[in-house]
Amino acid sequence: MKNFIEKEYHPIIEEYITDYVDNTLESGERDAFEEVLVHDDDLRELAFSAKEGKRLLQSIAFVSATEDFKKRLAKYLDNRS
Repeated sequence: MKNFIEKEYHPIIEEYITDYVDNTLESGERDAFEEVLVHDDDLRELAFSAKEGKRLLQSIAFVSATEDFKKRLAKYLDNRS
């Protein structure tokens, strides 16, 4: 069985995950989506991981770096792809 990282979800499900994480779902949509999460372990794990990832990214958003570091990091990332 594939884990939640290896699975592919329909783009609409991915949009629901994004909206769930961003807390932009209407009340009824949120309730319905949370009901789906109760029954789908992989989807629930993906949604909660995305939510935690967003929280962690927000917690380091205040970190700044020098322009030289940003350029070197961008070059490093470009070379990896």
